[in-house]
Amino acid sequence: MKSTFEKNKCEATLKIALTPEEWETELDNAYVRTARKYRVDGFRPGKAPRSFIEARYGKGVFFDDAIDLCLNRVVREFLTEHTELEVFGQPEVMPDKTGEGEALAFTLTFTLYPDAKLGEYKGIKLPKIEYNVTDEDVDTRINAEMRQASRTVSVDRPAALGDTTVIDYVGTVDGVEFDGGKAEKYELKLGSNTFIPGFEDGLVGVAKGEERDVKVKFPEEYHAENLKGKDAVFHVTVHDVTVEEVPELTDEFVKDRGRYGSVEEYKAATRKNLETSFANRQRNERIDAAMKAITDAAECEVPEKIVAAEVERMWAEFAHQMSHYGISPEDYLKYNNSTPEQFRAERKEPAERNVKMRRVMRAIIDAEKLEADEAEVKAKLRDPQYRAELEHEVHHNGGSVEEYAYNDILTNKFFDFLLENNEFTEEKPAEEKSEKPAAKKTAAKKPAAKKATETTEAEKPAAKKPAAKKPAAKKPATKKADDKKDE
Repeated sequence: MKSTFEKNKCEATLKIALTPEEWETELDNAYVRTARKYRVDGFRPGKAPRSFIEARYGKGVFFDDAIDLCLNRVVREFLTEHTELEVFGQPEVMPDKTGEGEALAFTLTFTLYPDAKLGEYKGIKLPKIEYNVTDEDVDTRINAEMRQASRTVSVDRPAALGDTTVIDYVGTVDGVEFDGGKAEKYELKLGSNTFIPGFEDGLVGVAKGEERDVKVKFPEEYHAENLKGKDAVFHVTVHDVTVEEVPELTDEFVKDRGRYGSVEEYKAATRKNLETSFANRQRNERIDAAMKAITDAAECEVPEKIVAAEVERMWAEFAHQMSHYGISPEDYLKYNNSTPEQFRAERKEPAERNVKMRRVMRAIIDAEKLEADEAEVKAKLRDPQYRAELEHEVHHNGGSVEEYAYNDILTNKFFDFLLENNEFTEEKPAEEKSEKPAAKKTAAKKPAAKKATETTEAEKPAAKKPAAKKPAAKKPATKKADDKKDE
């Protein structure tokens, strides 16, 4: 078999040509491998001669199988010979014009992962990122937890801002009900700005058992075309007025919760938990800042085929996230005036950066000869909870727990290397100092379900998309941590 090989940046091209004798051998191989699929009278399955099968099913009956077997073997042998190549996916195969003495000819084009040309990645001075727990932070966390422990009680007085009303309502425009303008026993917190302007203010002062007409005007930019700028009347029946009764923070309360013996012990534990959370946040944001700097300083051209695959990975992750909320990604995007096509277009640039970042990470790991040894892997896998998590990954994505543990250790060593070899000392510009840095992105929580029998036009539609979690994609140890860090 004649073959020629060329490599050009992120592409490798292999041209092969088979002589008639070689092609005949491939057909014989296909016959041996697939003869049992064909039934010929007078012969047991797999025992009919090739010529009989071809006479029964046609001369080209083994053609496709022969091509597949031949190309699979060629690709396998090629990759075994050229272990220096990092091939992405399957090659593209195109038939070529045959020359003299050739029965078949093909060109196989392999897409290769790009090499990253590193820029500066050590000794970089970066903006200072530091989070310290204050008394105010502790009080804020405790107040939030106290509100979670509150109970809802009915009040026998007129409703005020901050109270929650339980209402039925029916909306009309020019005396005619409109779609989405009706609900029963809807829990509405006055002052929450959940409904269109004027609705909640119109309920201030209502009492349990009262009926009231609330007159409002739909905004000119309202999402429902038939309601834009229209005057409307909502007939409201009030079933209840409630408030949240927050318990008093006392030693008795803390003891009743069963975790701490006193308020001081509770506060100390809260501070310790916040310190751990803040330390993780500080580490994550410093890693993000360092990765951005070294990725910007590097050169790496990512093939379009790899970018497209990364976009699809991001789409799959988004769809999985939406499945936890019980909604399809298409429906979610439609609700937010977007489409899958727009989603993919918007993810193209981040996808390219993700791949570039991973290649930069891989290049630094190789340059600095970072590695994890077998003893470290075994030690990490002694943790039963951690091992169980990896076994879950293996069940869904394949591989082995040893490979996943290796990558976790190697990735953390890489992140430690970044933090130890770069400085976070530069002061931020004055205009940034006054702003509290955004927390590490996490997936948006599923909003609490509203207690209404129908969707309401009086509600403002949510327009914010949940922030995507940073994926912790793990790859087999043979590829080290190439796919671990995503933007």
